Amino acid sequence: MRNLNKFSISDFSENILIIKINKKTKDFDKPAFFLSLSEHLRQTIDWIEVIPAEESIGIKYNSLSIPSDNAKSIILNNLKQFRYQEEYCEKLSLSIPVYYSEEFGLDIKDIGVKHSFSIKEIADLHSSVTYKVKMIGFTPGFAYLGDLPKELIMPRLSIPRINLLPGTVGISGNRTGVYTLGGPGGWRIIGRTPLRLFDPNKKNPFAIFAGMKIEFEPITKQQYKNYTK
Repeated sequence: MRNLNKFSISDFSENILIIKINKKTKDFDKPAFFLSLSEHLRQTIDWIEVIPAEESIGIKYNSLSIPSDNAKSIILNNLKQFRYQEEYCEKLSLSIPVYYSEEFGLDIKDIGVKHSFSIKEIADLHSSVTYKVKMIGFTPGFAYLGDLPKELIMPRLSIPRINLLPGTVGISGNRTGVYTLGGPGGWRIIGRTPLRLFDPNKKNPFAIFAGMKIEFEPITKQQYKNYTK
């Protein structure tokens, strides 16, 4: 357990603050740190909305109720009480079945050509890693998972697709992710999962959330068709 309390707070807009770490620290997991800090802030300050990212945290508040300087002062005093527990992100894990194929993997052939990989080799590489949820954003429930094996690193598409189906699995840079709700996206698509990652009838409708570890499991077309969960 360590206390990393060298923070800075700056204005991002009239009602959003950004929290960053003041010093360079190489011996800990920054995304895990900010996820843990986000949970601390949610539990101790009830008038803010907290949005964690990989390198910072966004704090949204009602600037009509509390001036910016007062908000910063209260938050900084609160941060002094924070103690980072590295085990925070070790709680839950999820295995996601994926059918890697040209049928569902709209870019998997191009990736294979660029890196001289077969579809099976791409599937094996992508599923060889236990990923951490680095942040959630872009669309509701979309988790940025890292780190992707360096052999699969690809840039985003120059022109994003307008509408991807729910369960679509993509890669971009050193991140991978699942388009939980579908929708627009510019990541390179390598497959699709039959696992339903959004259920509006559940108390927590999204199956992937901050603090989880994610693994991918290659499945066949028949397994995809017969999947019932």
